[in-house]
Amino acid sequence: MEDNDAVIHGCVPLAKGDDDHFISELQCFVRANMMEIFTVKEDDMELEDEDSGIILGQVGIRCSACARLPEDERPEGHAYFPKSISAIHQNASDLQRRHFMSCNEIPHDAKKSFQSLKGFAAKAEAETQQYWINSARELGLANYEDSERDGIRLFRDPTGPSPADLADKEREQAQSQSKKKGSSSASTKSKSILVRPADVTTDHTYLLMQQVRPCRFKNSDRRGGPGSRGRDRVLGFPGIACRHCSSKNNFGRYFPFASKSLGDNTANQMQTHMTTCSRCPEKVKSSLAYLSHRASLQKVEMGGGWKKAFYKFIWERLHVERAWSSTTTNTGKTKKKSQENKMSMNMKNRIQNHAESSDDDRGHGHGRSANGHGHGHGHGGSDHEEVDEMVKAAATWLTKRDAKMEVTGPANPLPTRTKANRGRGLPSGRGLPTRKRQNSSISQPSASGD
Repeated sequence: MEDNDAVIHGCVPLAKGDDDHFISELQCFVRANMMEIFTVKEDDMELEDEDSGIILGQVGIRCSACARLPEDERPEGHAYFPKSISAIHQNASDLQRRHFMSCNEIPHDAKKSFQSLKGFAAKAEAETQQYWINSARELGLANYEDSERDGIRLFRDPTGPSPADLADKEREQAQSQSKKKGSSSASTKSKSILVRPADVTTDHTYLLMQQVRPCRFKNSDRRGGPGSRGRDRVLGFPGIACRHCSSKNNFGRYFPFASKSLGDNTANQMQTHMTTCSRCPEKVKSSLAYLSHRASLQKVEMGGGWKKAFYKFIWERLHVERAWSSTTTNTGKTKKKSQENKMSMNMKNRIQNHAESSDDDRGHGHGRSANGHGHGHGHGGSDHEEVDEMVKAAATWLTKRDAKMEVTGPANPLPTRTKANRGRGLPSGRGLPTRKRQNSSISQPSASGD
């Protein structure tokens, strides 16, 4: 976790690499060539009034041309100190409108370009404002957490690479290596076992998946209550967990039952968790917020189907490949693919029955050990391996079934009802002729009419 009381100094331009996609051309030019952020140092404190409220380490924005002048020769109005990161956009507009045209230190070429770009319209206000906030966070800016103190500060060195920059570097190296080898696979290493730099996905999703690690379902993950049968999994079932807080508590642990739920529900839950996780570094949260803007463009470029294919790869790495599993590594025993191809619906029933029997044995004390493994007959290790193999085979079967359904469709599609063809129930007994029940003890009348 970051030290909020530490004073970090730095001076960099406001420009970021994605500016030209989300803000106007004039704002891109100003952020890159005419404006910069800076931190207040001890020499600057001597020139400020005591009633100004400016403190050591506070961040401001200023004219980059006037910054080259001595402190006592800088004109008034060359710098602003935003009260929050949401006010940076407005203060930058004030500096652009009130100072740049009258500044004598700006080079002639830069001022000419500035005047020629003033006629271009800006982007949509809502999108522009949010991008200014997230790009400022990506630079390392944050509000003071003290509610009584206004202003912004630096929580990291702005000259160093951010998590988004490191992720971009990994993916660029993987892309260059794949071009040299003539293959789509690359050997560039990643921090995560589940996601790889050569995967076809957005930069936002790539960084998000780097913040999770594989895990196994354990007793403490059982939640009980109504609907627990559908939520809980068999012990040892693979899942994903937040790498920042999962070792401290049971929050941030997810066990999706299929690749579709992994890409839909679990991905959204992970994003929400990273935003509110107190142990996730602020620089990671800022990079995720910044890359969310880029993701909106990358999704359009990649077209449809990338999300489903990507999370299917993640599902197979988690359940089928299982390169992260220490049990498979220690035993060195793997089943042949021919055995995995024989998986049927009975395997799903065996997994469910094993989970129910483990619950019953635990409740009645049928020889369970303290850690939940073994049946009291010296076969605890083999049972655990058997569960792993069953889960692995079930995942393989489900993956193949989903792929088959995508091509052929469901085997027994449900009939649909329309207004013109409504389904009818069985006919009732109204209006139908009834036959009276005759009593065998009453004699029938004779044919002679007696």
